[in-house]
Amino acid sequence: MSYFTLHRLAPFLAACGLAALAAGSARADGVSAADRPVGEVTMSVGPVMKISAQGIPEPVARGSRIMPGDRLDTADGGHVHIRFVDGALVSVRPGSRLWVEDYKFDPQHVSLSLVRFKLEYGVARAISGAAAEGAKDRFRLNTPLVAIGVRGTDFVVRAGGEATAAAVNQGAIIMAPFGEGCRAQALGPCGSPAAQLLSADMGQLQMEFRAHLAQPEIKPLQGAVFTAGITDTGPARSSDTHAPVSGGAIAGRPDSDGLITTALAEGAVQAVIDGHPAGPGGTVVPPPPEAPSALQWGRWSADAAAAGDFSVTLDKASQGRSVTVGNDQFILYRNEANGPDVATGLGSYNFNLGSSFAQYSAGGQIAAAAVQQGQLSIDFAARQFSTSLSVTSAQTGSVTVSGSGFVRTDGIFYDRSIAGQVIAGAAALDGKTAGYFFEKAVGAGTLSGITLWSHK
Repeated sequence: MSYFTLHRLAPFLAACGLAALAAGSARADGVSAADRPVGEVTMSVGPVMKISAQGIPEPVARGSRIMPGDRLDTADGGHVHIRFVDGALVSVRPGSRLWVEDYKFDPQHVSLSLVRFKLEYGVARAISGAAAEGAKDRFRLNTPLVAIGVRGTDFVVRAGGEATAAAVNQGAIIMAPFGEGCRAQALGPCGSPAAQLLSADMGQLQMEFRAHLAQPEIKPLQGAVFTAGITDTGPARSSDTHAPVSGGAIAGRPDSDGLITTALAEGAVQAVIDGHPAGPGGTVVPPPPEAPSALQWGRWSADAAAAGDFSVTLDKASQGRSVTVGNDQFILYRNEANGPDVATGLGSYNFNLGSSFAQYSAGGQIAAAAVQQGQLSIDFAARQFSTSLSVTSAQTGSVTVSGSGFVRTDGIFYDRSIAGQVIAGAAALDGKTAGYFFEKAVGAGTLSGITLWSHK
């Protein structure tokens, strides 16, 4: 998967006139950002109304400009598509109300972008543009019940007063109900313990939060509502270009100190391992390719790994493997060629720490950290685990990260019992290796990292 390509949309954006629109927004022409259009309607079908921030109603037609603060109302049979100045695409389905609460984008300072939508009710689909991809911790879509943050994403949301449901076509979203640790006024994904991640890699799943639940649920994809599409430019994906429409390049993934808990899929996607073709008679057939390693960490960022980071890009990590656990930085993939559950008859094992990577993030700044020592034991028969790490950084000194808890039949384990701390991981299906990520709030920031373990 690639969420950072920059080559497809620029010609179309220029044809739509949005390149000039964005260039105008970047000039120091004395016009405030609030008075500059941030998007343009590329398709409008049926009754659609726009109500400005000043309360002025206006029928919507193709070519209508979208301003910060605008509210879009689609009646039954109404449907509107919007292309924003950073290449983002939004489709608002019939019987819906979407607020463009804030939209700031400067191609010269992409990491300072700010995007905030509110889907009051109905259905909308959003495909990330340069603003969301270059400033993921400053994108937010709110519904009456939850906050949704993104990770290079194409997703669909259905919102109402009693429930919110979402599905992901590509990338990932992080959903959290409003409450302690999650405010509607904030930006980016919420870091509350109830936050859940849903990735397209998990397969045909949706995430749903209902008003009486403590946190979102992940369940099989249901209903045709999630087929809502954006068709004005043909099939669109979040891996398509989202180049700044007035030139420039997308900045690297910004640092994020948000504490995001894992999504534990109840059914990981079974990876397909390519077969080895037989050679013609009389020729030497090369040996089959080596089976992928049991566990592999993948990182969301397409940038080069930081010093000591042993993860690989998602497209490499996912080859022959399925999703287990993940956060807003890393996903642990596992070879599940023989099914999703660990082997029967496994006992209790003490694991040795093999690879580790840690960092401390605070105020948008990332500093190096190191895992000095660690312990992990897993009792597969009793379905329990315990672990502890000693993690050190110049900003925090030595910090202990420890936890224990339940191990599922598929080898996935996690502990959220300590406020401000998350440990989540998975064992290989043969029980010989394991890996987990950790996040711990320390001072004004978060100490986080990934590990891999093994035993003989």
